[in-house]
Amino acid sequence: MSRLLLIPIVLLLLSACTAVTDEVRATIEYAFEGGEDAELSQEKIDSFPYTSLYAQWSDNPRSLIVLGYVNKPDDWHFITAEKETLVLRNGRVIRTQALNKNLLAVSNLKDDPLRCIVTSQANCPTHWRRQYDIEMANKVVSREASSEFSVQDKQVLNLPIGPVNTTYVVEKGEFTLSGQEFVNEFWLEDDGHVVKSRQTLFPGGDKLTLTQVTWIGRDYSASRNAREEQQGQEAQ
Repeated sequence: MSRLLLIPIVLLLLSACTAVTDEVRATIEYAFEGGEDAELSQEKIDSFPYTSLYAQWSDNPRSLIVLGYVNKPDDWHFITAEKETLVLRNGRVIRTQALNKNLLAVSNLKDDPLRCIVTSQANCPTHWRRQYDIEMANKVVSREASSEFSVQDKQVLNLPIGPVNTTYVVEKGEFTLSGQEFVNEFWLEDDGHVVKSRQTLFPGGDKLTLTQVTWIGRDYSASRNAREEQQGQEAQ
């Protein structure tokens, strides 16, 4: 994905439209100067008015992507300057647009264990089978995959916003036709919200790491306070 992010003129954030100001545009462009990984300062993160993620394909430079809009049932569209789009549901990438290969659809999303693996673990299935429709080389192919989920340990994850308590979930799977195995990793808060993930979107594709930078509407004041307290102790 392109490293230089230019937000569309108007972003639909949740149910409200907010015009992008010159100050915010300058902040985003500043994050990509120098050809290194994108990184917002703590001051910018605390005041950044948009939901955003760091996205990194394998060992490529890290990019900042910003929420464009949300539509039903709960699909979050993150957009880049090149009009590349990642659509997330329950923290999983379920569609892409304008990439070299594109994920067009994923079947059986209602049974994705990410919906309940933390919030209703006792009643949540741990096995998931689905079809991927993938656009590659100007043609569309379908690939079946199946995977098994396991809930691992609790972890305190140091996100850009500060430390966040999470549950670590591992998904081990296989693409049926090729027999290629994959491992996806997810870090979820107690209410099931995914704050970080490492995902394989296609057979043979690069691994995508998504890390939450800011999420408008969620309260991370405790994380900010813990971060500031830790910084104060380190400064002494």
